[in-house]
Amino acid sequence: MLFLGNHVFSQDIHFSQLAQTQFFSNPAFAGIQFGPRLIAHYRNEYPNIGSQINSGFNTYYLSYDQFLKDYNSGFGAQIVADKFGDNLFSRYYININYAYQAKFNEYHAVRFGISANIIHQQLDRSRLIFYDQIDPINGFSQMPATVEDIPGGLSQTGANFHAGIVYFTNYFYAGLSARNMLPNSRLNGSKSKQFEDLVLSSQVGAVYWLNQDRRIGVFPSLLFDRQYGYNKIVGNILYQFELLNVGLGLRHNSKEIESIIFLTGFNFNKIRLSYSYDLNLNGIKSYSGGSHEVGLRFLLRGEDNSLYPNEYKNVLFCPDFMRN
Repeated sequence: MLFLGNHVFSQDIHFSQLAQTQFFSNPAFAGIQFGPRLIAHYRNEYPNIGSQINSGFNTYYLSYDQFLKDYNSGFGAQIVADKFGDNLFSRYYININYAYQAKFNEYHAVRFGISANIIHQQLDRSRLIFYDQIDPINGFSQMPATVEDIPGGLSQTGANFHAGIVYFTNYFYAGLSARNMLPNSRLNGSKSKQFEDLVLSSQVGAVYWLNQDRRIGVFPSLLFDRQYGYNKIVGNILYQFELLNVGLGLRHNSKEIESIIFLTGFNFNKIRLSYSYDLNLNGIKSYSGGSHEVGLRFLLRGEDNSLYPNEYKNVLFCPDFMRN
């Protein structure tokens, strides 16, 4: 995140648990698990940067989506809160998603998704620390009042648009998406240039079952994001044994490895609990504190609730790559 005058520049939200957050990366995933799906996810990035309980970057994510078989369509909604430095800077999103599914045959399908969102961001400038408040002896411990002219706060509300496509079978998926396709509103009331904040993203994932009853398997997945000329690559590989998931991941910026990701979780059919920790390897590893993610996924009617009607509505079964 970078502050320049009244401008605040920051990369789009990113997560480490790809299996839990596909829907955030691409609106074409809306309703892909058919039955009603509810996901609650939390990420605490760099908790050691700052001295408050909410230090670092804190992201709260809540989503709901389901498939409507009569329309071959998925619908969903997402609420996201992204906060930095104990609410010094905050962004809030409400996303409404739609995806249409076109089936080639009983083994292959493609989905086209769109998403419209409202974004509210705010900066509490009264909590910023300026140069004239730094005491040469005591540092920040006894800060005098600044002579800067500081308004109480800055806030801005705007809207944007996302689009995506996913090709999938029962064992594989490949998706492309574009987020922030419209100019974003700045805190000073100006607008960014067309496509200045655009995020280009690709997603790939698969499943390989190691036994016939599909209780032991391997789930690899890969995410690539590009924004502001910077690349972000995140890979996960999960091993599922009965109810238990364990795995490793990697975060790379195309120049260096940023972190190694440790993943674990439990899948109880209708409920999945997951946790991951990012061990930083870059220049901030000594004081960042890594990153933590906790996720909950609820399949309100179970994974296979739509199997019988799907056979008569020309819709694919719940794909196996979503079962981890």
